[in-house]
Amino acid sequence: MTKTEKLSIEERFLLYKGILFNNQKFDNEINIPIKYHFDCPEYKELLEKYEFEKIAGKGSSFTRAKRLLHYLAPKLKHSSWYDNHIECNSLKLLEYSLNNDNQGINCLNKAKIFEECCLALGIYARRVSILPFSPYDFDNHVVNEIYDEKLNKWIMLDLTSDGLFVDINKKPLSLLEMREKFANDEFITFVSSTSKLSDLNKLKQKNSEENTYICKNLFYFIIGTDCKFGVSKDYLFFVPVGYSVKKNRIVNIKYRINHILDEHKEFIPNLNERLKNAENFIEPKKADINIMLNF
Repeated sequence: MTKTEKLSIEERFLLYKGILFNNQKFDNEINIPIKYHFDCPEYKELLEKYEFEKIAGKGSSFTRAKRLLHYLAPKLKHSSWYDNHIECNSLKLLEYSLNNDNQGINCLNKAKIFEECCLALGIYARRVSILPFSPYDFDNHVVNEIYDEKLNKWIMLDLTSDGLFVDINKKPLSLLEMREKFANDEFITFVSSTSKLSDLNKLKQKNSEENTYICKNLFYFIIGTDCKFGVSKDYLFFVPVGYSVKKNRIVNIKYRINHILDEHKEFIPNLNERLKNAENFIEPKKADINIMLNF
């Protein structure tokens, strides 16, 4: 490869799948259940202020959540450089960002909105940070999983891209199912919430960049122990054996500081503060991956 050549999407895709293949065993130091709170008083205000019950309509949890996903996705402007200054709950974030292209928010906060809206509707939902293997990466992502009683499984839904992933049989997939299929080079593809699924091969080709992007970010997961209105106090880290969250977090922040673009230099003080916190961060005990399967 010459200096001017770069890896193609397909080459990067294969690289990310190979990383997952070689890291399929997760640590299991602790086993703490995730709690889902449906009785938060703020949910009443949320449903009174917005028409989410009407928008979600009737049907299975998956069907209702998918309708809500498609409704919210185009109404929330995305901004990767949003500074998280708004209180992280659905009422404050919707007031700030809904139908306001001048006030975008990032995936972290979009996923918080969707988690709480689903919980308010009685749908089991959680916000999941999905992160890459390499510390030399400016990016990670945050999505949601909802539990569908009819299908008896968790399903990943991504408000940022208004979509989900399916297998060759058109079955919607959880994050763990997605990770396993990517790792073993099985058929999987991103589809939008309104995609016609008549030609999955065509959709896979069309969505190759999204497939590659999500595959990159499925190395490890972080989920709050309490899925509720507002942020969780504690978090569970689902991490492959031998991977240090603390070491990689420190290296990642240093990488961001050293390679930040000139137009974003104002974020350096924030990054320096994050670096200080990371250096004082205690390596978390790794959660049993089976917790993500539980309902």
